[in-house]
Amino acid sequence: MRARKYMSGFTMLELMVTLAIVGIIAAIAVPSMSNMLSNSKAERITGLFKQDLQFARSHAISRSEVVRISAIDGGWNIIAETSNDTLRVRDILDDTITVTSAEGLDSVAFTATGQIESTDTITIRTSGCTGNEDKSFSLLRSGQIAETELACITQ
Repeated sequence: MRARKYMSGFTMLELMVTLAIVGIIAAIAVPSMSNMLSNSKAERITGLFKQDLQFARSHAISRSEVVRISAIDGGWNIIAETSNDTLRVRDILDDTITVTSAEGLDSVAFTATGQIESTDTITIRTSGCTGNEDKSFSLLRSGQIAETELACITQ
C-alpha cells in the first residue's frame, strides 16, 4: 500500500469564511474609527483655540499692547496691533469644522491689561463627532475664558 501525501493549504471554503469574518469586523470597526477621528479633531481644534486665546491675553499683558485674534479663511491669526506683528497663524480648519460668534464678530481683542474689548461667546463644532467634544468659549470682560462642553450634533 502506498502512503498518502497530505497537501497543506486552505480550501476555498475556509478562505471564503475567513474573508466574510474580516468583512464583518471591518464593517463594525470603520464607523467607530470615523467617530474616533472626528472626536480627536474636535479635541485638537478646541484645544488649540483655547491655547491661542490664552497666548493672546498673556502677550497683551506682557507687552502692554492690544492683541487681536481675527478670523481668516480656514482658521485664525493673532496680531499685535501696536507693532503690527503677526504672532501666530492657524490655517487648520476644513469643511467639517464651524466656528461661530454669538455676537457676529470676526475678531477678539485683548487690551494691554488683559481685558476683552467686546464680550462674546465663540462656539466650535465638528461634524461627525460623538459625546461632548464640541466646545463653547465665553469671553468675559475681565479677559477670563469660560469653557463649556457641548454635545456633538448628530447627523
